[in-house]
This record gives sequence, structure tokens and C-alpha cells, in this order.
Amino acid sequence: MPIKESKNHHCIPQFYLKNFGTKQKNGEYTLHIYNKNNGKFFTNSVSNVSYVKKYNTIKINGVETDTFEKLHNDIFEKRYSKKLVEIIVFIDNFFKERSFMNCLSEEKYTEINKITFFPHKYKKFLSILLAYFVKRSKKTRLFEEKAYDKIYNMMDQAYECLKLDRNKFEENVYEELGTREQLKVGNIISCFNETELEKLARCFYMHTWNIGYNVSNHLLYTCDSAHALTTTIKDYPSFWGIGYISPGNMIIFPLTPYICILMYDPINLEKEKKCIVDCNYVYLYDDLVKYINSEIVFDGVDEIYSKDGDWNHLIDFLKKEKIPLGHKPFSIY
Repeated sequence: MPIKESKNHHCIPQFYLKNFGTKQKNGEYTLHIYNKNNGKFFTNSVSNVSYVKKYNTIKINGVETDTFEKLHNDIFEKRYSKKLVEIIVFIDNFFKERSFMNCLSEEKYTEINKITFFPHKYKKFLSILLAYFVKRSKKTRLFEEKAYDKIYNMMDQAYECLKLDRNKFEENVYEELGTREQLKVGNIISCFNETELEKLARCFYMHTWNIGYNVSNHLLYTCDSAHALTTTIKDYPSFWGIGYISPGNMIIFPLTPYICILMYDPINLEKEKKCIVDCNYVYLYDDLVKYINSEIVFDGVDEIYSKDGDWNHLIDFLKKEKIPLGHKPFSIY
């Protein structure tokens, strides 16, 4: 009996989204969701969000196959999920021990009081994980499609202006750009290209990291991009400098409603003469949690996710910034 091909391919791995969900009696994890396109709030299971039909299905000799989706499930949903759990438990335990220092023995108190930094092996793993999220994300796919359309239209206009032979237009376009199917295949393969992943991961790794722990009265959001890009240069609009290696960037990567990695561009830190210790642990208070949630809302493509359905930060941000329905991250336009 032939194996049934999968259809619902998740742009963000389910093992990640489960950290922001609530486990039900049937084993499913449910999320509170805000849809940026229609402005509706609702709940749904992790398995039913952040996917695109046949997102990673390709044709080989005219036959559809979901081989790359199966490869994703084998590598990330199974193996990488265990490593992420290990890191989350490590961070949780660190902050729990720190918060109960008065109850500890003198020996344990002295041990925790020593300068302890986030292990670089974990920093390396999370850099690779985020690089994969970025490569696989709906935002990256949409950006590449928009870029393809723009170049296609430019070539079309050039042919029109120069009165060139239209019979060779498609042939020349595909020679220069490839077909849309080839673009899709190239995107999928790049997710498993070790050299490309390591190059992007190195960019994240070279940032200055703070491991933030939420102690506010609100939980952290995430979105179908799983991270947010912002700028620490206050004199410019928020969409300036967006790009993974341009100065001024700050990358926000929430791991759970309580844990968030804050990555600061070292070039910008040096320029502004700011001193932030790499791999340090910090507490996230109300103002910073509100800021993180706002950036997550801004950078989401279609959906924002919350564990408890507390949408105060989202609603305040939408009103203040007058974000219209259907708003997309700047990098997609």
C-alpha cells in the first residue's frame, strides 16, 4: 500500500509552537491566535496553525513528493526538539535556583553567586535552529517570491520598451531566473544546505546575547516567523536597517512565554558605546516584555500566538502604531 503524502506543511516546527500552547486531554496543544489579515481572535491546535498546503511538496519527473517534509520531521521534529527541551530546562532551573537563593545551602549559594554564563554549546545550537527557522519560514519564501516577481516585471517592461522579440521572453526569463518551481526547490534545499545554514547561524552566533527571563505580569507572544527583527537606533524608523547582518539590528527569539533570547548587533553596541555582557542572564520586566511582544506582532506574517490569550500588548500596539489589517513585515514588500 503506497504511503500517503502529507499536505499540511508547517513553516514553523510544531515542537517549537507547543512551548506556547496548553496540552489538552487528547494530547493536542492549543494556542490563542490573532489573525493579522482579518483581525479575529480564536483558539486552535498547534497542528492546525502556521502551515501551508504542500509547502514543501515538489515534483520529480512529474510526480509529487513530500520527501523534504519527511526529512524535516526526521531531523527537526524528532531530534532537535529534544535538544531544545534540554536548553529550556537548563535556563528554567538556573533562574529558579537564583530566585530561591535564601533557601539554599551556603555551598550552593556560593556556587550560584559565581559569574555563570550561558554555555556556548547552547548558543551554537540555538543559532543553527534559528537559521533553520528563518530559511524555512513563510516570510523568507514570500520575500523570495516578491523579489522574483519584481525582476520578472522589470524584464517584461524592458522587453516592452525595447520592442524585443516576445517569443523568446519566457525562455530568457527562465534562463536568468529559473522557473517558480525551481525557486521553490532552491528554497527547500537551502534549508538542508549545511554551508548556508552555518553562514547564517554564524551571523546570529556573533551577536551579543542576553538570556531573558520573564518576571512581568504578562506572557511573551510568538508568531509564524518565530522571531522579530528590530533596530536599536532610535533616530530611524523601525524598518530601517532590517537585514540579518546590518548594524542596528536586534533579533528577538522567544523560546517559551517566559524565556526570550535577545541578540544585539556588536557593531551597533560599539558605535553607541553600550556595554552588554555576552551570554549573560537578565530579567525581563513589564516594559521590556511589552516591547518584545510589540516587535513580535510587527514581524508576524499572518498570525500571532499567545499561551493565555492576554492580548493587551497587541491591542495597545495596533492602536498606537495604527497597524492596518493584512500588515506584513517590511522585508516582504
